[in-house]
Amino acid sequence: MTSQLPKILLAGSHTIEEYQRWASYLINVQVVHISYLKEAEARQLIEHPVKDFTLRYEPNAVERVLQLTRCHPFLVQLLCAEIIVLKNEQDPSIRRLATLADVEAAIPEALGSGSLFFADIQNNQVDATGQAILRFIAAQGEGAIVSRQTLLQQFPHADITFSLLLQRELIEEVDDGYGFQVELIRRWFV
Repeated sequence: MTSQLPKILLAGSHTIEEYQRWASYLINVQVVHISYLKEAEARQLIEHPVKDFTLRYEPNAVERVLQLTRCHPFLVQLLCAEIIVLKNEQDPSIRRLATLADVEAAIPEALGSGSLFFADIQNNQVDATGQAILRFIAAQGEGAIVSRQTLLQQFPHADITFSLLLQRELIEEVDDGYGFQVELIRRWFV
């Protein structure tokens, strides 16, 4: 007969290495990396979050939500919740169809209502150099890839910071440069 030990789920944005002072309490911890949804899962969350969901999305509106969130589960829900709030304030004749314009109009609201998520990245997950790098890349615009050479000229002693930003999935390496993984996060740093 085996005894069932209680299981506890600890979720957070920090790596287990950052909890070294808790090591004696976390001896039997199993780390499970959770990342982006698959595109089909994100589409399901956008278009059919609950049974009999009456809001429909134009195809380009769904694509834009996917582009802005990169299928990040929290960000998909955040942006779609703001789209619903926006649609509920509209005339009933247009209330049931989300357009590209509705998605774009919901972005500032999502940045505001999700400010704790974004502020945690800014204040608790990266240091001042990381913030400066993120702001620099963000200022280049949506989809911009900044060359490694340009970044090293601006931030010559930031190799460890680049590694941390990559590990946290805030930026990604593209060819010989870096860009934001998620457009909504980039917009927070603009």
